[in-house]
Amino acid sequence: MENKPMDSQVINLKRRILLGRLIGILIVLGALVTGALAWRINYQHPRTNDAMVRADIVGIAPEVSGRIVELHVEDNQYVKQGDLLYVIDPRPYQAKLDQAKAELLLAEKDVDSRRASSSSAEIAIGRLEHQRTAAEAEVKRIEAEDEYLHSYLERLEPLAEKQYVTADQLKQARSKYAASRAELADARAKVLSAQSAIAEAKSESRGAVSLIAQSGNVNARTEVAKAIVAAAELDVEYCSVRAPFNGYVTNLNTREGEYAKAGTQMFALVDDRHWYAIANFKETYLQSIHPGQEAEVFLVGYPGKRYRGVVTGIGWANSPDNIKQQGVLPEVQRTLNWVILASRFQVRIEIPERDPDHPLRMGMTAFVTVLGRLAELPELTPVSKTPVSR
Repeated sequence: MENKPMDSQVINLKRRILLGRLIGILIVLGALVTGALAWRINYQHPRTNDAMVRADIVGIAPEVSGRIVELHVEDNQYVKQGDLLYVIDPRPYQAKLDQAKAELLLAEKDVDSRRASSSSAEIAIGRLEHQRTAAEAEVKRIEAEDEYLHSYLERLEPLAEKQYVTADQLKQARSKYAASRAELADARAKVLSAQSAIAEAKSESRGAVSLIAQSGNVNARTEVAKAIVAAAELDVEYCSVRAPFNGYVTNLNTREGEYAKAGTQMFALVDDRHWYAIANFKETYLQSIHPGQEAEVFLVGYPGKRYRGVVTGIGWANSPDNIKQQGVLPEVQRTLNWVILASRFQVRIEIPERDPDHPLRMGMTAFVTVLGRLAELPELTPVSKTPVSR
């Protein structure tokens, strides 16, 4: 009878041991299954808390230098594309524009005058060519008459020796021939003079044409003046600086009276057209991430608020942290790493969604999960905003 309680205790002990072993096995199996599922889910839907909201930033710098006379924005103000941001004193550039327009008028008048002079030169050349033609015709007439007088004199001289003609007749023939020779020389001199005058007039005409600087239908002198006017008009237009896109004014620390230098940024404009998150994923997750996949973005500043996004790109390069370039050869440090840390690559997730109650701000900490399915996001248009200090 005494052994029965002892046997019962032993049986209960064995049962508890067996039950403990079964529970331990189940715990281990549950941990293995949970770990495998977590590992599978983690690789199928990569997640990281190393992410940040980003937007494109453009520095607003003037194209011309001058003193700011009007400032139409405040720091953190929302502006729309084309809104006037500030105005630089346009008076010096307006004066240059007026001067350029006056010089254009002078150039056009000068070209017209030179064209008129060139036309007059062409008319003078035509008149000289007519005179040369008339002189050449006169030379031909005198040459024919001279040839006749010379032949007549040659016939009279033998007859005079035989006294068939009188001495006066011979003398008169010789006088006419000498006069004809002199007249012929004078006519030839007039032809040479006309040719010289024509050559000089053509040279002056070519000089006048070259000064006009005409090439086809384009006049270089007036085109240069027009280009100067266009540049001056651009300078006047550049005095009014406008917003290139919808965005937020940030880091504005200036007022009217400040002297702005061309190319020096006065403040920055945060582009409100495209917001995205830059998530740094380990390289072991990159095989599960592809452009076009849908992603979930949660922000620390808005607990419980989910933004839908789409993967638009994966970074191709990182700067190596253990290689330095010395000349043409790399300097590789000798290290003994017991723990290998996976590199991280930037993944860009576009966030097309807008919520006026939960506005996106550049630099907000984000948690990003890349889903396995492709994104089917509708075209979302940003909600209308009013210039409110943010």
